[in-house]
Amino acid sequence: MICFTFHCPDRPGIVAELSAYLALHRCNILALEQHVEDDRFFIRIEWEDNGAWADAKAFSDEFSSLPVGEGGELDIHFFNKPQSLGLFVSREPHALLEVLNKIELGDLVDAEVSFIIGNFDHSAIAARLGIPFYFIPTIDNPDFESQQLKIIARYAPDFIGLARYMKILSAEFIDKAACPIVNIHHSFLPSFVGAKPYEMAYERGVKLMGATSHFVIPALDQGPIIEQDVSRIRSGYSVDKLKQIGRDTEKKVFAQALKKVLEHKAVVFRGRTVVFE
Repeated sequence: MICFTFHCPDRPGIVAELSAYLALHRCNILALEQHVEDDRFFIRIEWEDNGAWADAKAFSDEFSSLPVGEGGELDIHFFNKPQSLGLFVSREPHALLEVLNKIELGDLVDAEVSFIIGNFDHSAIAARLGIPFYFIPTIDNPDFESQQLKIIARYAPDFIGLARYMKILSAEFIDKAACPIVNIHHSFLPSFVGAKPYEMAYERGVKLMGATSHFVIPALDQGPIIEQDVSRIRSGYSVDKLKQIGRDTEKKVFAQALKKVLEHKAVVFRGRTVVFE
């Protein structure tokens, strides 16, 4: 299967031109979704790979020379091999376990975890699935980012997922990682920053709490949002109950966001995401 996302200034006839182009190459379209936001046209198309193009570069070179491709931005992906994913984790492994389970069950298609890096030792989890685990402490270890970057360079993952990795990434690290990074954290708790957001939420008697998954940029927690969800809080819930609900929401949102990214359904434009169904 081949997946194509494209956006450009809106005008009449774009869908017809794209469909005619694919029909010319005898492509069988499997799915198509399109919409317009602020006079910008966005489209995502899936079709069967019939060998019309050798690879993504061949398609991009040909498409960019066509009138319909002028002034637009495209992403083309051939689903002919698994995409590699590197995962980072800290003390709590719930988001990590959710992703590993989803991959093992086939819910995250065309993905394989190349490595796991942790500042807490979760090597037993990785060993069960035969995934390389690298324990890199971040306390009293000023070179931890350079050590992490060496591992990233070795495996060259397509994406990195921060599965509740509780360290702020430097701008230099984000740049040198050279691939999209997806984070999960507690949000819908904007008033409760710091190490104990659930205790603070409990004290304030919140009625909703949730999680947000976003792309990582140098500005802390300001990256384009991919997925969000909330859970309702009932009176009488303890702090431990809030933490349990928070973990359940976080792992669900993180896995859903990675699924969108791995399926190439999240397009970033002008600092925000357009997410296809």
